Amino acid sequence: MDPSAHWKELNRKYYKFHQFNTITGEQKSLDFFYQRIAVSKWGGPLAATKNYNQVILMRTDDLLKDSIVFFSNNGKIISKAQYKEIDRIALFDFLEDEQLLLLKANGSYYIVDPIKGTKKTYDLMDQFKQQQIHKGLIVNNGFVLMTTNFEFFYIPNAYEPQVHKMKPSNLTQEPEHWQVIPPQKTQSGKMELLIANPDGGIIHIIEDEKWKIYYNKDKIVNEIDKKLPDLRNIKMISLSSNYKNLSLLQYINQRWVVTFISDFFDSTDCKQIPIDLKEEDVKKEESAEKDISKIERPRRMLWCGDDCVVLQLQQYLVLVSQDSYIKVKMSNPHFALKQEVDGVRILTQKKNEILRKLPEAYVNVFLPLSIKPGAQLHSAYESFEQKNPIEDDELRSKKTELGEAVNDCIKSGQFEINPEYQMKLLKAASYGKTFLGNQLIDPNLLNETCKYLRVSNALRRNGSVGGRVVTYEQVLQLIKNPDLFINLMLRYNLHYLAIEISRFLKFQIKQKSTIYTHWACCKVESQIDDDQLCQIIKEKIKEEKGVSFTQIAQKSIEIGKSQLALKLLDNEQSLSKRIPVLIWMANYQQGNNNSYYEKALIDAIASKDSNLIYLVLMKFLKTDMDETYKFGILSQNPVAQAHLIYYLRNFDDKYLQKYLQYLKKYDECGLLAINQAYQQSNLGEKIRFLEFAQKYFEEESKDSFYSKILQEQIRTLTDLKQEVEREKKEKSKAVMEERPLNSIMETFLSKDNIQLAQEFAKTYKIPERRFNITRVKSLINNKNWDELERFINERNKKNVSIPYELVADMLIKADQEERGLQMIMKMPDPEESCYMLLKIGQQRHAVQVAINNKKSQLIQDIRGSINDNQARAQLEMYLSQNQK
Repeated sequence: MDPSAHWKELNRKYYKFHQFNTITGEQKSLDFFYQRIAVSKWGGPLAATKNYNQVILMRTDDLLKDSIVFFSNNGKIISKAQYKEIDRIALFDFLEDEQLLLLKANGSYYIVDPIKGTKKTYDLMDQFKQQQIHKGLIVNNGFVLMTTNFEFFYIPNAYEPQVHKMKPSNLTQEPEHWQVIPPQKTQSGKMELLIANPDGGIIHIIEDEKWKIYYNKDKIVNEIDKKLPDLRNIKMISLSSNYKNLSLLQYINQRWVVTFISDFFDSTDCKQIPIDLKEEDVKKEESAEKDISKIERPRRMLWCGDDCVVLQLQQYLVLVSQDSYIKVKMSNPHFALKQEVDGVRILTQKKNEILRKLPEAYVNVFLPLSIKPGAQLHSAYESFEQKNPIEDDELRSKKTELGEAVNDCIKSGQFEINPEYQMKLLKAASYGKTFLGNQLIDPNLLNETCKYLRVSNALRRNGSVGGRVVTYEQVLQLIKNPDLFINLMLRYNLHYLAIEISRFLKFQIKQKSTIYTHWACCKVESQIDDDQLCQIIKEKIKEEKGVSFTQIAQKSIEIGKSQLALKLLDNEQSLSKRIPVLIWMANYQQGNNNSYYEKALIDAIASKDSNLIYLVLMKFLKTDMDETYKFGILSQNPVAQAHLIYYLRNFDDKYLQKYLQYLKKYDECGLLAINQAYQQSNLGEKIRFLEFAQKYFEEESKDSFYSKILQEQIRTLTDLKQEVEREKKEKSKAVMEERPLNSIMETFLSKDNIQLAQEFAKTYKIPERRFNITRVKSLINNKNWDELERFINERNKKNVSIPYELVADMLIKADQEERGLQMIMKMPDPEESCYMLLKIGQQRHAVQVAINNKKSQLIQDIRGSINDNQARAQLEMYLSQNQK
């Protein structure tokens, strides 16, 4: 087809419907008006299902009976997914990763694989059972929805649904239209909504922020509103592909108006153009509507590039720029549109095409009767190729114009879809370039263009979707997001194409490893012997960095090839990756997981990484396997045994007791039982654990020391328990059955079981100072004054370990004031003793301390504080005698 054919002029700008391919498959029988249609971005497949929202007397969609059907770009069926439900569909569109999302009004939804035809079910729970979902829009791999009470909710990830409620819109009636701006395209970095306000203006809602309204000139709120045109009665909102420009379709004063606003209301560049949307030669669908705005209302409004919008009518497309518009009648009665980064993709029953604005370079070359340098160069090369060269010396001699011609031919080649015309344009550019130096043209431009065109043509030729119908500009955008680019190819198992493109474009190791891992995960499903299959995979990816054998092994175990999984894991060099997968495999293979745990334990020990060893131990102990078997495996290696004992001592006393019994370490079992006994607050439990300990020690016939000590402790605690029970019967006494360690030690001391108390203090590491004070308290309670005197003198002989002031305080509280004062007077520091006595009002004793220690300066210091006559007389007498 002639490149200059089917151009549409719009105020000196040209647009072209460029056909990718004709439809040869089952898509011919689709009716795009009565069915639910979804078209994926980046030239991907089409999905269709019945539209139960419309009542149709004669259905012609038997192809879609009880199913969702996916079509390739040549119209052939890729797959079918069963779908019989008649619930109202609120959203039927492709996610960014080209999985189809079907959202029902009740909040449940499906994600459907276009290649396998399988679907996974998700549910937003009961949140939308009462206020059901009215409409939804896709945002990356998530979606935004509006309920029947006009509230908006955001689900960032459809695969892991978490519902975020947007700020209330305060709408009282359904908005005519609304659009979403994804987070990566907003200044705020958050998801934003633009909603046509029924009362006029636009409601702008930012995630987690309060909404704001942009009004028209009839209701000015701020300076921005003064710049805006009339914003009443908005019927549709559309955003350009770069999300910088906004178009509005309005119905004002019985006529349709398209409004263009640049930079989200921040600029003054706002223009309005009235348009006529009547289709006088088209029979309208029967309708009882009298409102002409509803009868003539377009079905969709999309941007074509960044300076033109396309309105979809019943059989027409209306192209509208900021200063003019044209109508184009479509050859097919119904069609589907998809906005792409550089145009609008159009699918009908017969063909797959794209509408784009022609770049200036393309117009220069192909406009009929063009005398631009690009047209001259292209014509000169065609004549040269046909061996009938024309005179082009004038063009060659004008280097500036020749440089312009070469650039125009290269840019025209970038825009052109037909490979034959691409080749001619690039050869013409190369022909002209031979007469130029590098100063007038980018030397890499031609090479880069050839490289990316090879990619776009390879994508159009290959694939189970009938070739991905992408343009040069779309390929450039995809290359900016290599992860998305690679995943779209892997979605259709295009491994060879993906790896060739990744090498050709020099993608990073990450993308290449993703391709090889995906290839291997697909390869394990083939019916080949495990050894041979493992060898094939190993040979294929052994030289590739970053490929994870663990993911391949996981896939193998999922499809039931456990032995292959183990063979593959042997090739995984990173033990930190291999061991968690072995544990996962053990959990996945219920009832046949012994070998996986054993292998995981061996690998963990070989790694010498305690974290990995503990990970295996924890998971192994939680299994339902026989304990004897588990202990036997874990005891075979001293490293594992040491880690197990340390882990159990710190985190699981119950299992530790069992393990020590398995090892027949009864003395350690006994000590553990004693430790557990004194962690109990209940006396009955304490006694029970001590009895267990006694039984364990009786197993050790060599040493009866612990057994005898335990008998004494059990007898003492039994007496204490009986005493507590007696206290319970006396209603006037407050009973505390639960006592701390100190109370138990006090009980031993009160019964003069000094040795038992010392053993108890040693076992539980009770500080000596605390033991001594508890002993003093016990002696005071028993009124054993002689032993108290002896004990304090013995402990404080070398240094003061029992504070005299503390003992004095205990004695005074026990109504032994005189004994308490004597204890203060024994303090080794006379000054401290003297001032403490003064503080408690014992002036005579204070003077006595000062005189006994012959502290003349101390006496002078306290002289002014003494007002007791007897004490003052004693003090004055001492001073007069010493002055003489």
